[in-house]
Amino acid sequence: MISIYPILRSYRQNLSVATAFWAACLVLVLVEIALGSNIVIGGLYVLSIPLLVAVLTWVNKGIVFDRAPRTLSSVLVLGVSVLVVSTLIILVGLLAASNLKSLMIGA
Repeated sequence: MISIYPILRSYRQNLSVATAFWAACLVLVLVEIALGSNIVIGGLYVLSIPLLVAVLTWVNKGIVFDRAPRTLSSVLVLGVSVLVVSTLIILVGLLAASNLKSLMIGA
């Protein structure tokens, strides 16, 4: 029988990571609006995505390491879960950032 507690723990951890990523996206937008677009801000946007994937992998590492025999299927489940969660987080974060930017600039 599947226990619900690890799923809820993973959900809460992923939501915490998502909240931090969304806040970082909105802060970057505000800095970009205040200072103008430059290579540093663009670089921070680009680096935020691999950092998000690394943090999500770290948060969800229990999918692989909580299992006594580490199997290929547990590694695949970790990869798929990180891919799905990071895609949803990035989609919502960039959508919110672009909407904020268009509201602030008025374009």
